[in-house]
Amino acid sequence: MRRGFAAAALALLGAGGLAWAGDAERGRELYEGRAALPAVEGAPLAAGCVACHRPSGMGNFEGGVAVPPIAGPMLFRPLDRDTGHYFKASDSWRVRPAYDQASLGTLLRSGRTPDGHVLPATMPRYVLGERELDDLTAYLRTLSSSPPAGLDDGTVRIATISTPDADPSRRDAMLATLEHFVAQKNGQSRHEAHRSTQATRTREMVMYRKFRVWRLEHWALQGDASTWSAQLDGWQARQPVYAVVAGIGGAQWAPVDAFCERHRLPCLLPLVDVGAEAPNFYSLHYHAGVDADARLAAQTLKVRGLRRVALWGEAPGLTARVRDGLEREGIAVVESGADALVSLLPPALHVQRLRGESRPVLWLAGTHALGTAGLEAVAATGARGWIVTPMRTGEALERQLQRTRLWLRVRGLEALPVDVAASTLQAATVLGEGLAHVDFAFTPEYVLELLEHGLENVIPWSPYPRLAIGPDQRIASKGSWVGTLQAGAIDWRWEPSPAP
Repeated sequence: MRRGFAAAALALLGAGGLAWAGDAERGRELYEGRAALPAVEGAPLAAGCVACHRPSGMGNFEGGVAVPPIAGPMLFRPLDRDTGHYFKASDSWRVRPAYDQASLGTLLRSGRTPDGHVLPATMPRYVLGERELDDLTAYLRTLSSSPPAGLDDGTVRIATISTPDADPSRRDAMLATLEHFVAQKNGQSRHEAHRSTQATRTREMVMYRKFRVWRLEHWALQGDASTWSAQLDGWQARQPVYAVVAGIGGAQWAPVDAFCERHRLPCLLPLVDVGAEAPNFYSLHYHAGVDADARLAAQTLKVRGLRRVALWGEAPGLTARVRDGLEREGIAVVESGADALVSLLPPALHVQRLRGESRPVLWLAGTHALGTAGLEAVAATGARGWIVTPMRTGEALERQLQRTRLWLRVRGLEALPVDVAASTLQAATVLGEGLAHVDFAFTPEYVLELLEHGLENVIPWSPYPRLAIGPDQRIASKGSWVGTLQAGAIDWRWEPSPAP
């Protein structure tokens, strides 16, 4: 960033003869509110510029309030009737000159724009020293000003990640689905790629400048989780990617989320048993994961006076994680004398173990979707207990997966597990939709901000319901179903994910 900042400064010297000084990293602290500036009234602000103008600097629209973009390529250039190149412009549309450091200082201190407008009180007025103004200007000039890693005029590079504890058959299904999606997407982009080249020369409608060919890599993590960060950093250093799409793992994903945060990469909807374990702008998860479902399980058991359970599981990491979660909620996991059972087994093995079991069984189904046949098999065992699952079930699930089954059949991929394929298609479609709505600032931050407003409108492939996010929200589906199994029937109710 320092080298980029120096280059920008030299360019400005050449263009206008004026130098500006400032530390872009200190400016970022001001922008993000990590270094507070007092308001004119004297009260310290609770948040920085990022709260309204967002990490990308591209602004926001919420509750009838339009927050304009302040990223460098827009703030420090004149605001003109750009759409007048293509459509008749209204005389009432506002035109303003470019900001410079002096006019930016005037705006921040008094709310007055370079063309004499006074902004409403929703725009704070700051007590701003010259050093702070230097630093903030330096950062704003870098904001959304250069192409991000992994993206150029014709290509966007993406990675998908697998962990050593991922089920091999489900990992291969995820990879096959993603490879076919990318091949289909690139095949459909041939004409758009040509139009993109023409648009650059002819100032044609900007929509054709968005299309890029996708290049997919599979990063297969090996060894202990303590080594994953170094493996990921090495891959990114050798061949940077723009985003991490789908991916698959078990009970450990935090190093991947930390990698995405460190490198500012969108990490979109991995197929894992855990949700985001720390606040993270860049990682978008389907669900809060097995930790949240273990809390739901503990609530369900305690209401019925069941506090001693045995645990069925075949994945050691996942079993240990659920054991810890149950014990934190006051449920004892015991080897003998259990008054209930908690199962983490995949569907076929779970049904096998249920036969002849007289104690109540609570099943945490995790990332395995439960269709009509699967639920009928569970009910036929005569077992009683509960099922906790974050996905649609039964007939509702079958309807939801019809589009995926057709997609697989057309490509001769019917043998793939449809729940894995559906979740993978959802992740890839989300990235495609995010990029399709970008105009010019292809920063990862802007793509994620657009998804905050539009994720619920993306084609719904996934078994997970009600996908939507917003500022400071990166869990797309915010609850699970709890099914009560008794006398061969299952009664379902939706429960929001309990807070940690």
